[in-house]
Amino acid sequence: MFVTTPIGSICPFAGQVNPVSGAQNDLWSNSDCTGFTPGSASVSDKSPLIYPENQGWMLCDGRWLPVEGYPELYAVIGTLYGEKTESQVAMFRIPDYRGLFLRGYDAGAGLDPDAKNRNAPDGFGTVANVVGSLQCDTLQDHTHSYDITQPSGVSAQGQAAGTNITSKETASPTKPARSSSETRPKNIAVNFIIKYR
Repeated sequence: MFVTTPIGSICPFAGQVNPVSGAQNDLWSNSDCTGFTPGSASVSDKSPLIYPENQGWMLCDGRWLPVEGYPELYAVIGTLYGEKTESQVAMFRIPDYRGLFLRGYDAGAGLDPDAKNRNAPDGFGTVANVVGSLQCDTLQDHTHSYDITQPSGVSAQGQAAGTNITSKETASPTKPARSSSETRPKNIAVNFIIKYR
């Protein structure tokens, strides 16, 4: 059975991709995502390099494309990720998924409690709960309750009726916690590619 992959489909790809625009991701530099550092890592040039564009796929690296040259892809994503005119040529932008985790669009399911605060995919600093929107990294607010037993005095028999409280330092963990500039799960880097024809 022959299966056709729809234009605009995103797929994780385990190979090295070429060409890579290498442009810094400045799309959300106006967002409230503190610590956003575009272009903070170097690009590896390890071979073998794959040219998925020969097969109708390209890297999701935020590059600008002429509307006239990619009409099928434009019909699917339009100007969701941005638009501009360059030398009188209408251009649209493809998504830039480099260095990001993907999350299913909530679409009213209520599983993304901060969906209404997502950054619009065009990077203009507005808020939009749509496909392609960015959500900043964060830690969920949480509090802890501690029960402390106070000594209640001495019984008639001379025994303590409560528990003495002594201050004790906690021991260092046998394996120290890893720390970094972000909170993240274990992950594997892949190239996200988009079907354009």
